[in-house]
Amino acid sequence: MFSAYDKIVNQKRSGGIFSLGVVILVIGAAAGLALNNVLILYGIAAAGIAIMISSFLMIIRQYERAVILRLGKYKRQTGPGVQTRLPFADNILVVDIRERVREFKAERMLTKDNVPVTIDAILRYKIIEARANDAILNVENFNDMIQQVSQTTLRNNIGSSQFQDVLSKREEINQHIKSIITSEASSWGIEVTGVEIRQVIIPQELEAAMSMQAQAEREKNARVTYGESEVLVAKKFEEASRVYADNPVAYALRQSNMLYESIKTQGNTIVMIPTEALNPMGFGNLGMTVAYLDSTKKAAQSVGAEKKESENKEK
Repeated sequence: MFSAYDKIVNQKRSGGIFSLGVVILVIGAAAGLALNNVLILYGIAAAGIAIMISSFLMIIRQYERAVILRLGKYKRQTGPGVQTRLPFADNILVVDIRERVREFKAERMLTKDNVPVTIDAILRYKIIEARANDAILNVENFNDMIQQVSQTTLRNNIGSSQFQDVLSKREEINQHIKSIITSEASSWGIEVTGVEIRQVIIPQELEAAMSMQAQAEREKNARVTYGESEVLVAKKFEEASRVYADNPVAYALRQSNMLYESIKTQGNTIVMIPTEALNPMGFGNLGMTVAYLDSTKKAAQSVGAEKKESENKEK
């Protein structure tokens, strides 16, 4: 279904307009003579002559070009503005030279690796201004012709391409299709300005399988990344262990710092159970742990007693 600007306008009314002017001129002259009225004679004669003159003129819009066929033979091509013609002899074909967009598609095509796809694409083209006569004289319907060529070219290109190439190399496919259509349309006076694949539609079951494959690939990459990070962390721990092995004091300070950080960030009460891990801090056996807790308790009581004495003195 072509729009109005896709159609070639055929102006054949110049002979009819000239005949109408002659009829009006004759009727006006007869009426003026019969009524013996010069004003009627001159008025109707002027109207008839004006209509006859208008049949020699035509108006071409800025975005149009006209091809004149005189007695069926190509005479010339004219641009926009007021142009002249010969009634009865000239046939005027007017074509729109604005850029146009045409949709075309390849439905349920098999790629080279037997994947069914439906390709939706658009074609942008326009008539070359200086060669509008070629678009009219060299092909019966250039709009229908270029659409059929585009669709056939798309199907041939998809059939010779891998499915992954269709997805990842759209720009290359666009340029290849454009070059083929351009070579075909060069003799029609048409310039192809662009070809774009808009959408690639695949069956739902294939789409679901591809989604699962992509998800599995991402999960594999995540596991590999996690494993690599574990290796790096292990290497750093190995380096730290060498430092602590040669310096027990540093190891003890590190443990004390970890204990302090856990209390500070979490605000929890730490209950130390005698284990070998506490040996560097002196808490590796039950007796020393109890002694440490008793000394801490006594120190707290002494601090509380001093505070009370200072309060009593102030009173």
